[in-house]
Amino acid sequence: MQDNRKLVEIFRRSGGFGRLFDLYRKKFESYGAFGTVPMRPTEEEEKALRGFLGIRYKGPRFPAADFEKAVIEAGYSVSLLELLELYYGHQLSTKRQQKESKLSAWANLFIQVELVFITRFNISNTELEIFIQKTFNWFQRLKEGDAKGYRVLRTVFDRDINVYSELLTCLSALWHLLMRKDEMFKKCGISTGKIRLPMFAAYVTEDSHAFDKTNAIGRLLWSALNDINSQSLKQSGNVDNHMTVIPEYLFERQIYRNFDVLDDDLSSISHVFVPHLVKGTSPRTLNLREIEEMKQWPKYSSIYIIENPSVISYLVDETIHFLNLNEFSLEQLPLDFPVLLCTIGQARTASKVFIEKCLEASPSCIIYYSGDLDVPGIQMLNNMKEQFSAEFYAWRMDTSIYRNHVATKSKALSDADLKILQELEGGLAKEMIQIKAKVYQELFGKELRGDWIKEVSSGISKNQVDNEPNER
Repeated sequence: MQDNRKLVEIFRRSGGFGRLFDLYRKKFESYGAFGTVPMRPTEEEEKALRGFLGIRYKGPRFPAADFEKAVIEAGYSVSLLELLELYYGHQLSTKRQQKESKLSAWANLFIQVELVFITRFNISNTELEIFIQKTFNWFQRLKEGDAKGYRVLRTVFDRDINVYSELLTCLSALWHLLMRKDEMFKKCGISTGKIRLPMFAAYVTEDSHAFDKTNAIGRLLWSALNDINSQSLKQSGNVDNHMTVIPEYLFERQIYRNFDVLDDDLSSISHVFVPHLVKGTSPRTLNLREIEEMKQWPKYSSIYIIENPSVISYLVDETIHFLNLNEFSLEQLPLDFPVLLCTIGQARTASKVFIEKCLEASPSCIIYYSGDLDVPGIQMLNNMKEQFSAEFYAWRMDTSIYRNHVATKSKALSDADLKILQELEGGLAKEMIQIKAKVYQELFGKELRGDWIKEVSSGISKNQVDNEPNER
């Protein structure tokens, strides 16, 4: 008898057997047997199959028994199942067997992780019971698919990518945070009672980026904390606490903060021009930490929001120039003078918190939003309108501006852009679908300037009226 592996190589090189083998494999996985599979072969497949099967060729029907007889007649001692396992490089199993194997592997994963976890930290029965109480038995509920984080872990498990390591690391992080927090803070030199997320990650894993949400372990850990927080609220009966009313864009950060883990509050920034809040004759870049620490907020009449940094710089330049011409200073503008804010593209948390604080101080504050006349610009406009409960207006994002500034050299909208626009309402979207081009905010800066300088002029006039001597 010949080497069966040579036969497999012949099938691989031929190129006419792959589709038939796939059909046999799928039938075996479904029924545990091969039987007969239907297939209409291509010319290449028919030539290869007819040449191998000979008089047994019965296309478009291919009985597995005939294929096995042809294999034996060719001088090979191998069943179709053995042949396919050599071809695919792994043992074939039915869907039922695969399901049972998955269930067994899932259960074994939790058994192995728990044993190593207990051994690694030398956990006593008493400590384990306390940990289970503090986590509301998250580990067991996760195993049963009844805890937040199940989908994250299941995805990693199904892809068979470091699932053991991810789960053990998450469990270790919870142990340090809930059972050994003081010890961790001491070793990290922390005296404030709070730890930054990258420092926490470095302490647990020696990788400061391990708990980033771009990593599965980061998503799993956040899900675990979110789950524990939710269970705690349910147990206390305080479900309607501040977590239920906190803005969605702050929810993720607040979960960390509830466990004394501080998020990155420096990378999230916003450009603002607010003379009575931040001094200077140029737009000021504020990070989330600075904004959250500000306590006193003037009651602004309105907020003018810009998408692009170049445009806010242009408007501030024009503001200073206009004030100088009128021999007026920034300090002389009224306290409720409008805010000029740049989101720098998609609004980050810093911009959203700034806007929210303005609205808290002055609920009647009006929002004007201006961005690029493209799909992202319109989407950002709609998102901002949905996020804030305020009187809201699109600022120069209309068909008139679009028609005036669209040109033959304007960048074209993609087919994907046009498809999105078709789902949106309004004249601007329809106009953009018809013309199929983008208009960037910098092109209609002159019109934005005209509106903004009117506000500046109004501020000067208001100040002059307020400072006129009272009639006797």
